[in-house]
Amino acid sequence: MTRGTAPFTVRPMRETDLDETAHILWEGFREDPVWGPAFPEHPERAAHAIAHWRFMADQAVRRGEPLVAELPDGSLGAVSTWFPPGEDEIAADDLGAYEQLLRGTIGDVAAEALLGEGDLFAEARPTAPHAYLSLLAVSPVARGLGIGMRLVAAALERYDAAGLQTYLESSNPANDARYERLGYVRAKQVNIPGSPTVQTYLRQPAAG
Repeated sequence: MTRGTAPFTVRPMRETDLDETAHILWEGFREDPVWGPAFPEHPERAAHAIAHWRFMADQAVRRGEPLVAELPDGSLGAVSTWFPPGEDEIAADDLGAYEQLLRGTIGDVAAEALLGEGDLFAEARPTAPHAYLSLLAVSPVARGLGIGMRLVAAALERYDAAGLQTYLESSNPANDARYERLGYVRAKQVNIPGSPTVQTYLRQPAAG
């Protein structure tokens, strides 16, 4: 698939992509207003965050519909983790392992804060069936080329064909206008203690 100025191929995320995906998510969210502070300053901060993002990407590969943008050299330019209706970004059976991972890396206080944020995000999600874009990140070498939004647009083609609304949380206001250009409209706001307010977005399927 080629859109805009940078060529890439859209394909499903695979288990073999997990390490590269985790690093892209770390780089994509390390300065994020919400996700950056979730990983406290520590000599192993990068390792802690990468372990978290790998866990999340693994959940998407096993139960979701994640997509990646593969560049001509075989590297990944962007990653997106989508979940179909009825699926959460962390399976109920894996919540214990997730909490154990957090407590063993970022510590109890930061773990409690991050788990609390997860609860707030879950409460804000629509009750009507929807596809959920939980994470979107672009590789540092591919930034500024529009690949991230073009990867989202590729997924929207699938959900439009299925007549399914989609939902996301914008943790960085710098991205709001980009989502709105794709047809997303503002929904609820999530107020996280000590963090900026997060705007959520809904998009109704485009007519065929």
